[in-house]
Amino acid sequence: MLSDGVARWGAFIEANASWAEAILFLCAFAESLAFVGLVVPGVVLLTAGGALVATGVLGFWQAYAAIALGAILGDAFSYWLGRLFGHHVPHVWPFRRRPEFLERSNRFFLRHGGKSVFLARFLGPLRPVVPLTAGMMAMPHHRFQVANLASAVIWAPLMMAPGIAMAKGVGLDELLTGGMAKPAVSRSVEDGPCVPAPPIAGEPSRC
Repeated sequence: MLSDGVARWGAFIEANASWAEAILFLCAFAESLAFVGLVVPGVVLLTAGGALVATGVLGFWQAYAAIALGAILGDAFSYWLGRLFGHHVPHVWPFRRRPEFLERSNRFFLRHGGKSVFLARFLGPLRPVVPLTAGMMAMPHHRFQVANLASAVIWAPLMMAPGIAMAKGVGLDELLTGGMAKPAVSRSVEDGPCVPAPPIAGEPSRC
Protein backbone atom coordinates (compact mmCIF):
# COMPACT_ATOMS: atom_id res chain seq x y z
CA MET A 1 0.00 0.00 0.00
CA LEU A 2 1.08 3.57 -0.66
CA SER A 3 0.74 4.55 3.00
CA ASP A 4 3.00 1.68 4.07
CA GLY A 5 5.64 2.68 1.55
CA VAL A 6 5.39 6.31 2.63
CA ALA A 7 5.87 5.29 6.27
CA ARG A 8 8.92 3.15 5.49
CA TRP A 9 10.62 5.71 3.29
CA GLY A 10 9.66 8.51 5.65
CA ALA A 11 11.40 6.68 8.48
CA PHE A 12 14.46 6.20 6.28
CA ILE A 13 14.65 9.88 5.34
CA GLU A 14 14.06 10.96 8.94
CA ALA A 15 16.84 8.65 10.13
CA ASN A 16 19.13 10.37 7.62
CA ALA A 17 17.80 13.88 8.16
CA SER A 18 21.12 15.55 7.41
CA TRP A 19 20.89 14.08 3.91
CA ALA A 20 17.16 14.61 3.46
CA GLU A 21 17.38 17.35 0.83
CA ALA A 22 19.97 15.37 -1.13
CA ILE A 23 17.76 12.26 -1.00
CA LEU A 24 14.75 14.21 -2.31
CA PHE A 25 16.89 15.81 -5.01
CA LEU A 26 18.21 12.45 -6.20
CA CYS A 27 14.75 10.94 -6.07
CA ALA A 28 13.22 13.70 -8.21
CA PHE A 29 16.20 13.54 -10.56
CA ALA A 30 15.82 9.77 -10.99
CA GLU A 31 12.03 10.02 -11.35
CA SER A 32 12.52 12.43 -14.27
CA LEU A 33 15.48 10.66 -15.85
CA ALA A 34 15.10 8.57 -18.98
CA PHE A 35 15.51 4.83 -18.37
CA VAL A 36 15.80 5.14 -14.57
CA GLY A 37 12.47 6.91 -14.07
CA LEU A 38 10.62 3.91 -15.47
CA VAL A 39 11.63 1.71 -12.53
CA VAL A 40 12.35 4.03 -9.56
CA PRO A 41 9.44 4.40 -7.05
CA GLY A 42 9.96 8.14 -6.93
CA VAL A 43 6.38 9.12 -6.17
CA VAL A 44 6.43 7.18 -2.90
CA LEU A 45 9.69 8.79 -1.81
CA LEU A 46 8.52 12.30 -2.64
CA THR A 47 5.23 11.68 -0.85
CA ALA A 48 7.24 10.61 2.18
CA GLY A 49 9.12 13.89 1.92
CA GLY A 50 5.82 15.74 2.05
CA ALA A 51 4.83 13.87 5.20
CA LEU A 52 8.07 14.93 6.86
CA VAL A 53 7.42 18.53 5.86
CA ALA A 54 4.02 18.35 7.56
CA THR A 55 5.53 16.99 10.77
CA GLY A 56 8.26 19.62 10.86
CA VAL A 57 11.19 17.30 10.19
CA LEU A 58 11.92 19.12 6.92
CA GLY A 59 11.39 22.72 5.93
CA PHE A 60 8.91 23.23 3.11
CA TRP A 61 11.09 25.49 0.99
CA GLN A 62 14.17 23.31 1.33
CA ALA A 63 12.21 20.23 0.26
CA TYR A 64 10.48 22.16 -2.52
CA ALA A 65 13.78 23.46 -3.90
CA ALA A 66 15.40 20.02 -3.78
CA ILE A 67 12.52 18.33 -5.61
CA ALA A 68 12.09 21.07 -8.22
CA LEU A 69 15.81 21.24 -8.96
CA GLY A 70 16.08 17.47 -9.25
CA ALA A 71 13.13 17.39 -11.65
CA ILE A 72 14.56 20.19 -13.80
CA LEU A 73 17.99 18.60 -14.09
CA GLY A 74 16.54 15.13 -14.68
CA ASP A 75 14.51 16.34 -17.64
CA ALA A 76 17.41 18.40 -18.97
CA PHE A 77 19.75 15.41 -18.78
CA SER A 78 17.19 13.26 -20.60
CA TYR A 79 16.82 15.91 -23.29
CA TRP A 80 20.53 15.97 -23.99
CA LEU A 81 20.72 12.19 -24.01
CA GLY A 82 18.12 12.21 -26.76
CA ARG A 83 19.74 15.11 -28.59
CA LEU A 84 23.23 13.59 -28.62
CA PHE A 85 22.59 9.85 -28.67
CA GLY A 86 19.07 9.56 -30.03
CA HIS A 87 20.00 7.13 -32.78
CA HIS A 88 21.17 4.63 -30.13
CA VAL A 89 18.14 4.94 -27.84
CA PRO A 90 15.85 2.36 -29.55
CA HIS A 91 18.59 -0.25 -29.22
CA VAL A 92 19.23 -0.01 -25.46
CA TRP A 93 17.31 -1.16 -22.38
CA PRO A 94 14.42 -0.82 -21.75
CA PHE A 95 13.35 0.33 -25.20
CA ARG A 96 14.94 -2.62 -26.95
CA ARG A 97 12.62 -4.96 -25.04
CA ARG A 98 9.70 -2.56 -24.63
CA PRO A 99 9.63 -0.39 -27.77
CA GLU A 100 6.07 0.67 -26.97
CA PHE A 101 7.42 3.05 -24.30
CA LEU A 102 9.24 5.06 -26.92
CA GLU A 103 6.48 4.72 -29.51
CA ARG A 104 3.90 6.07 -27.07
CA SER A 105 6.15 8.99 -26.21
CA ASN A 106 6.78 9.76 -29.89
CA ARG A 107 3.05 9.82 -30.63
CA PHE A 108 2.41 12.07 -27.65
CA PHE A 109 5.13 14.49 -28.72
CA LEU A 110 3.93 14.62 -32.32
CA ARG A 111 0.38 15.26 -31.16
CA HIS A 112 1.11 17.99 -28.61
CA GLY A 113 4.40 19.46 -29.80
CA GLY A 114 6.27 21.61 -27.31
CA LYS A 115 3.40 21.40 -24.80
CA SER A 116 4.12 17.70 -24.42
CA VAL A 117 7.14 18.40 -22.19
CA PHE A 118 4.96 20.36 -19.77
CA LEU A 119 2.06 17.90 -19.88
CA ALA A 120 4.16 14.76 -19.56
CA ARG A 121 5.53 15.92 -16.21
CA PHE A 122 2.15 15.06 -14.72
CA LEU A 123 1.70 11.74 -16.54
CA GLY A 124 3.70 9.03 -14.78
CA PRO A 125 4.56 6.63 -17.62
CA LEU A 126 5.46 9.47 -19.99
CA ARG A 127 7.34 11.67 -17.52
CA PRO A 128 10.85 10.22 -17.99
CA VAL A 129 10.50 9.46 -21.70
CA VAL A 130 9.05 12.59 -23.35
CA PRO A 131 12.11 14.78 -22.57
CA LEU A 132 14.23 12.10 -24.24
CA THR A 133 11.91 12.18 -27.25
CA ALA A 134 12.08 15.99 -27.32
CA GLY A 135 15.84 15.76 -27.66
CA MET A 136 15.60 13.08 -30.33
CA MET A 137 13.15 15.29 -32.26
CA ALA A 138 15.55 18.26 -31.97
CA MET A 139 13.09 20.46 -30.08
CA PRO A 140 14.70 23.92 -29.67
CA HIS A 141 16.55 24.00 -26.38
CA HIS A 142 15.09 27.28 -25.11
CA ARG A 143 11.52 26.08 -25.71
CA PHE A 144 12.28 22.84 -23.94
CA GLN A 145 13.69 24.62 -20.90
CA VAL A 146 10.69 26.94 -20.60
CA ALA A 147 8.36 23.92 -20.44
CA ASN A 148 10.79 22.09 -18.17
CA LEU A 149 11.04 24.91 -15.62
CA ALA A 150 7.34 25.78 -15.67
CA SER A 151 6.22 22.20 -15.09
CA ALA A 152 8.79 21.46 -12.37
CA VAL A 153 7.80 24.36 -10.12
CA ILE A 154 4.18 23.15 -10.21
CA TRP A 155 4.97 19.44 -10.01
CA ALA A 156 7.18 19.66 -6.91
CA PRO A 157 4.49 20.75 -4.42
CA LEU A 158 1.97 18.40 -6.01
CA MET A 159 4.30 15.50 -5.25
CA MET A 160 4.52 16.55 -1.61
CA ALA A 161 0.80 17.25 -1.20
CA PRO A 162 -0.38 13.64 -0.62
CA GLY A 163 2.21 13.16 2.12
CA ILE A 164 1.26 16.44 3.78
CA ALA A 165 -2.40 15.41 3.65
CA MET A 166 -1.64 12.00 5.16
CA ALA A 167 0.40 13.51 7.98
CA LYS A 168 -2.20 16.15 8.77
CA GLY A 169 -5.09 13.71 8.50
CA VAL A 170 -7.04 15.81 6.00
CA GLY A 171 -8.41 15.04 2.58
CA LEU A 172 -6.15 15.86 -0.35
CA ASP A 173 -8.85 17.99 -2.01
CA GLU A 174 -9.23 20.00 1.21
CA LEU A 175 -5.47 20.49 1.43
CA LEU A 176 -5.12 21.66 -2.18
CA THR A 177 -8.05 24.09 -1.96
CA GLY A 178 -7.05 25.41 1.45
CA GLY A 179 -10.43 24.43 2.85
CA MET A 180 -11.01 24.69 6.58
CA ALA A 181 -13.24 22.51 8.65
CA LYS A 182 -16.52 24.28 9.34
CA PRO A 183 -18.17 24.24 12.77
CA ALA A 184 -20.94 21.73 13.12
CA VAL A 185 -24.40 23.29 12.89
CA SER A 186 -27.66 21.39 12.99
CA ARG A 187 -30.97 22.51 11.48
CA SER A 188 -34.50 21.72 12.47
CA VAL A 189 -36.49 19.41 10.26
CA GLU A 190 -38.48 22.31 8.80
CA ASP A 191 -35.36 24.39 8.22
CA GLY A 192 -36.27 26.73 11.02
CA PRO A 193 -33.82 28.70 13.16
CA CYS A 194 -30.49 27.02 13.42
CA VAL A 195 -29.57 25.16 16.58
CA PRO A 196 -25.93 25.67 17.56
CA ALA A 197 -23.70 22.73 18.26
CA PRO A 198 -22.65 22.22 21.89
CA PRO A 199 -20.39 25.14 22.88
CA ILE A 200 -16.67 24.70 23.37
CA ALA A 201 -15.42 25.49 26.85
CA GLY A 202 -14.35 29.09 27.11
CA GLU A 203 -16.09 30.16 23.89
CA PRO A 204 -19.56 31.69 23.49
CA SER A 205 -22.25 29.60 21.85
CA ARG A 206 -23.01 30.78 18.35
CA CYS A 207 -25.12 29.62 15.44
